[in-house]
Parts: sequence; C-alpha cells; structure tokens
Amino acid sequence: MISDILSPILIFCWIILGILSFLALLGNGFITAVIGHQWLQKGKIAPCDFLLSALSTSRFLVQLISVFGYPVYFNISWSDVYYYILQVMNFIWSFFAIVSLWCGTWLSIFYCVKVTNFPNRLFFWLKTRINVLAPRLLAMSVAVSTIVSLPSFLSHFENRKWCNLTEIHPVNNCPKSIDFFSPLLLAFTVINFSLNVLASLLLLTSLWRHTRNLRKNGAALKDLSTHVHIKVMKFLLFYLFLYILYFTGMVLGTANILEFGTPGRLVTEILLSVFSSAHSTILILTHPKLKKTLLFAF
Repeated sequence: MISDILSPILIFCWIILGILSFLALLGNGFITAVIGHQWLQKGKIAPCDFLLSALSTSRFLVQLISVFGYPVYFNISWSDVYYYILQVMNFIWSFFAIVSLWCGTWLSIFYCVKVTNFPNRLFFWLKTRINVLAPRLLAMSVAVSTIVSLPSFLSHFENRKWCNLTEIHPVNNCPKSIDFFSPLLLAFTVINFSLNVLASLLLLTSLWRHTRNLRKNGAALKDLSTHVHIKVMKFLLFYLFLYILYFTGMVLGTANILEFGTPGRLVTEILLSVFSSAHSTILILTHPKLKKTLLFAF
C-alpha cells in the first residue's frame, strides 16, 4: 500500500490536487471575506454580490469537506466510528455541492438577464425584477432540492438501521450515503447545466440581434452594449467549459468505476477542484471590487 501511495504518478496527482484545493480554498475564502466585510460595513448587499458570496461560501465548504475526506485514500482507519463520520461528511458535501450549483446557475442567469435585450413584456418585467427575484429563486431552488433529497436521506438511514439489526458490518456491506445521492447529484448537475446553456443561447441571440440592428443602421459594431455582451458571453462559455469538466468528474466519481487511491480516481477529484479554483479566480479578476482589493493587498 505504501509503495502504491509513493508511486510517481500518484505523487504527481496528489501535488496537482493539493495545489488546486489550496487555490479553491484561498479564492473562495477571499471572495467570502471581502464581500462579507463590505456587507457588515454597509449593512446591505447587492443581489449580485449576495449570489456571489453564497456561491463562494458553499464552494469553500465543499472544498474544505473534501480536504478533510482525503485521508480515506490512505485507509487510515476503517472503524465504524470513522465510517459514520464519512457518511455525515458525504451528506454535508452533497448538500453544499447542490447549493453551489444553484448559486452558479442563478448568477449566470442574473448576468444574462441584465445584459440581454428582447422586445418582450415578460422579459422586460423579468429584467426590472431580477434584483428581487434572483435571491428568492435561489432560496426556492435550495429548498426544493432539500425536500427532494429527503427520501434518499431517510432511505439511507433505514438501510443503515437494517444493517445494525442484522449485525452486518457497515464498512464492508452497508451502502454508502454517496450511493443514495449519486442520482440526485447527477440530476441537479444536468438541470443546472441545461439552464446555463439556455442562458448562453439567449445571450448569443441577443448579441446577434444587436449587431444586426447596428448593421442596418450603419452604426459601428463595437459599441458599449456589444462589448458588454461579448464580455459576459466569454465568461459564460468559460463557465460551461469548466462545468463539462466538473460533470465528467462527477459522473466518474459517483459511478464507483474507479477505486480509491488510484490515479484515475484522483483525476476525478482534480476535475472537481479545477471547476472551483478556476472559476473563483475568474470571478475575482472580473469583479471590480474584488480585483481592486486583491491588487491593494499585494
């Protein structure tokens, strides 16, 4: 076991995973600290910053739980107590992973609605109300996700109770909590990815309509609105690319195809950490207040 852990490929994977985990914790912690400090100072927070702080906080907690769960690769202890601690960590990790997905989705939709322009009454109403609707929609999404997850939660504890009554050793025979939450995690990941794709398509359509109108009027194609459209479009496309990597890692991780401690399993963890670390970095560099605070700190 020790020789496998110390193999060059595994050492390289652990180094990459350690760097990405550190960047994810640092980046999301920085966003939460800066926005939280401003919130305490002003006593209020903009809807965009609220979504951003909720996203960074949930991702920070997800990454923190993952870091504490990494010792499972080394099989440090497989006692019943250690097993049940891992189950609790799996539940908490799954919850905050779902929350982070919804936060990222509603943040993308918020940017999309703010930038796009369509001659539609419903869209105009949504554009004027998005500041109020976005936090409420986030709360509703998290609440619905929690309610939908309750049957899996109860089912897991019923199975664990059965294992205890039949004296089956939980470590080797009882199903893990992640086995119950895998279908839900994948379902919520697909739903959120679809909503992000829809937001990107709406933004692309709005950009195409805007540039077409500019050509008809003989105006310059590079006006302020076009610049904003392209900037947000790049942000959303990059987010979708990272989302694909995250979804790939989620599928491989929850399918239980790869064994713990193998390079392939570590690659799935790397894909999950890339999403959090890279996106938090982009958020900091594209957010005026965060970027200013970062430059001032250095």
